Amino acid sequence: MAAILDASGRAGLPAEEVAGAELSQGQQDISFEDVRHIVRENLPDNFTTSYRSQTATGSLRDVLVVGIGENRALAFSPAPPPPDAWISDQEVSIVLQLMGLVLPVALLSLYAARVIAAPLLEFAKAAETLKPDDGPDRPFKESGAAEIRTLAKSLNDMRSRVRHMIDDRTRMLRAISHDLRTPLTRLRLRVERSTQPELKAALLKDISALSDMINDTLTYLSKEMASEKPVNADLPSLLTTVCSDFSDIGFNVSYAGPERFAYRCKPRSLARAVTNLVENSTKFAGEASVELSVLDNGAVRISVIDDGPGLLGSLRTLVLEPFFKVDTARTPVNRSGFGLGLSIVDDIVRAHGGTIELLNKVPHGLVAQMEFPAKGNAESGAAPRNPAGELAQTG
Repeated sequence: MAAILDASGRAGLPAEEVAGAELSQGQQDISFEDVRHIVRENLPDNFTTSYRSQTATGSLRDVLVVGIGENRALAFSPAPPPPDAWISDQEVSIVLQLMGLVLPVALLSLYAARVIAAPLLEFAKAAETLKPDDGPDRPFKESGAAEIRTLAKSLNDMRSRVRHMIDDRTRMLRAISHDLRTPLTRLRLRVERSTQPELKAALLKDISALSDMINDTLTYLSKEMASEKPVNADLPSLLTTVCSDFSDIGFNVSYAGPERFAYRCKPRSLARAVTNLVENSTKFAGEASVELSVLDNGAVRISVIDDGPGLLGSLRTLVLEPFFKVDTARTPVNRSGFGLGLSIVDDIVRAHGGTIELLNKVPHGLVAQMEFPAKGNAESGAAPRNPAGELAQTG
């Protein structure tokens, strides 16, 4: 009996042992919904039960008395069940009215997302990957709602106008650059016959500068870099060759890094980028060091380091722009060129999926740092321009 009472108490069902006489004393009338009646209906028929308002001691109220032997019984006071959840007719009506308002809005939102938002997202994606002088002439799909078709047509027309403008400008500059070669060649031949050594040297220097500017312009405008196919190249051999070319003409240019390392890239374009950086360093510092390193994450870093004056940080977002030249940041030498050297480098690096930073070195000098992804990504197209930190000098 004690075990039953203890278990009943732990289960949250108040119980008390009472005299068997309470089974026959004034039974309480209860409804069929009373929890005591529900409990009684689930008991075997051989149990004697009685409903009472309270026990003889008064400690329990609304009890179900169950006989368990001669002159012995247990009184249980089960808690009433929680009230059933319900909702009134008025509340049902309000819910239905709200659904009538919300459902059309939801359907309209789905329609807008499919018919309007989806084409706009496609336009945005196409615009992000669009190249100014490459790809289809009309990249935006002219279908869907009338407004979407109108927008797509306008974008395609604008794309055609921009491409024609770029093509016309490129053809003009190529023609001018090409036609300048003939008079420069004649001028060089005439200067070579000069009998005045000082005048001859000065004229040949100016002619060489003009020729270099023409070559830079043709390189910048040509599609040779874009058409070159990526191959697996030995970067140390490529960089050593560039350093040797400058060493052969009297500059102190050295290489530091691994002896062998294969990397998928566009070797001619990459060699051109390193050459431009080394040439920039030799102009302002007289010497340079080219370093190759493989980072822990597998990325490849090529650094061109010199001991020149460096560059003011305020110019760091400008030096990689085409036709931008800095005349006062480095040593006071006679600058020449169109300011395309570092612009060409930036285009080549971004075409490999990499980034370039031009950092000032302590106590003085410049570090041109190119970083490329772990796996050769030369076919993936240009990466976004990445402004440098403490920056450098344009070539």
